[in-house]
Amino acid sequence: MRTLSQVINAVAALLYPFVWQHTLISIVPQILMTVTMAPTPFLLGVQKRLFNEIMEEADTTNLLVVDLSEGAEKTFIVEVGDESSILPQKLQEELLQQLSARKENSSPEELNRVVSEAFVSFFVKTVGHFAPYIKPQGADQPAVFQKRNFYKAIEPKNVRHFVKKFMLTQMFDLFIQEAEQRQTATQGGFFYKKIVEYQEKKRKEKSKKH
Repeated sequence: MRTLSQVINAVAALLYPFVWQHTLISIVPQILMTVTMAPTPFLLGVQKRLFNEIMEEADTTNLLVVDLSEGAEKTFIVEVGDESSILPQKLQEELLQQLSARKENSSPEELNRVVSEAFVSFFVKTVGHFAPYIKPQGADQPAVFQKRNFYKAIEPKNVRHFVKKFMLTQMFDLFIQEAEQRQTATQGGFFYKKIVEYQEKKRKEKSKKH
């Protein structure tokens, strides 16, 4: 059960700077099994002894089930269907490359850093260009997010499929709402630091081409 709880909490943490806005239970007790029938998104840890009972009642539409058991024959027990296509191949490869960059004898702290930075880098590359599209409207009004212009600016274009779906999530919506309320799209923090570093790297690469 420890592994189950750790993985569920790690998945939620790797969404940084976004925050999971729906049901999250690291280990679902038997008394709460009906939560799997909820029409809203959920992130749940289910013990194997309860799995068959839950699957009899659960709506498997858009459901992804991962078997964390040691020596499991199949990792994905239930699939949505777009697992291999929702991310462009290049982004998949870059993410896997960063995750494999850890040293063989890495400490838990070092491993956590490598994994965390890999996922932050992923979000920087896909949605980190949002700042110019948060437009101030005046001192007494929140800024406005120019969603259409943000979407059209996504490069490369094959990333748009993922971002289009991600823009529909509550966690992205809340992130943008908070930026609008601040009247500025930037603030302190690791994510914003990585955005600046990435943009500077892109500028240098562009200047070399000219």
